Amino acid sequence: MILKSIRSFRASLTIAIVLITILMGVGAALSVPNIAYSQSIPFSVPSSDINPANDKAVILTFDDGYKSQYTNAKPILDKYGYKATFDIVCNYVGGGEGVVHPNVRMTWEEIIALYNEGYDIGSHTMSHDDLDSMSEKGIEYEVGGSKECLFDHGINPTSFAYPTNTGAENVAVVNTVAKYYDIARTANDPLMYLHCDGFKEEEEASSQTDCRTFSDDGELTFVNRYSILGWSHDAERKENSYSDSQMLDRFIEVVNSQSTYNTDGKINAIPIIIWHRIDNSGEGDPEQYATSIDLFEKEIKYLHDNGFKVLTMADLGYDENSNYLYLKR
Repeated sequence: MILKSIRSFRASLTIAIVLITILMGVGAALSVPNIAYSQSIPFSVPSSDINPANDKAVILTFDDGYKSQYTNAKPILDKYGYKATFDIVCNYVGGGEGVVHPNVRMTWEEIIALYNEGYDIGSHTMSHDDLDSMSEKGIEYEVGGSKECLFDHGINPTSFAYPTNTGAENVAVVNTVAKYYDIARTANDPLMYLHCDGFKEEEEASSQTDCRTFSDDGELTFVNRYSILGWSHDAERKENSYSDSQMLDRFIEVVNSQSTYNTDGKINAIPIIIWHRIDNSGEGDPEQYATSIDLFEKEIKYLHDNGFKVLTMADLGYDENSNYLYLKR
């Protein structure tokens, strides 16, 4: 009786093993479509990240810490999977000193949320004042103090943006900036050449072949790692009284101006775009430093639909050996 039970158990065990083996084979077969499906996920990311040529790139930046950058620009950037650099004026945060409308600026909670979500935070001084008119003590406060201010909130900024577009031609300012930041940005030109050698129309830059800060005679170079050229979207709109449709055309012209210099997947020149307010306060009034929400989305959509690689200032590095700027990714 016991022997019969043992034989019955062995038979049942054998059948169970066979069934398990068959089911495992079926499971493996069924898992193949899941693998194929998971491999299709990258096709849902922005086309800028899968552009095989990789010869179109743009850096997005926002100045002055306006709340509309968080409430209106961020959702659009998130929609397309893009990041940007937000250049913060410490004394403006949460309203800031002497601000009549305190709700027009981001709070520290919003800035920290941006940083924690992978957005880049840069320094735009403590008070947004003219650096050229300051003493060395004042420069130290505005430049070094803003680094400390951001660091105190858990943010380590690596780039600096000059307020009122001043200071980049001042040796005292540049030397102070160099103590605290890897790179710094102005707002002078639609296109930045990564070897700092493309400004042949400028007499003082015609012989420049790299991005060294000082020339052999000790003079500041025309453009260098501490005077990287950005393009102020809102300043050009104001200067030319562009409508939204005209501004979109100009935006497209600017971001495509790199095509002459970038071939075979190699980036030699890149536009760095600067926005301020992203709201509808400037509709019908180009004197306002503002970009309408609709225009901003059309501009970001254009980058997406045309395969641009969208980057931040943190993606821009400096090679100490070649004295060239380069893209980290």
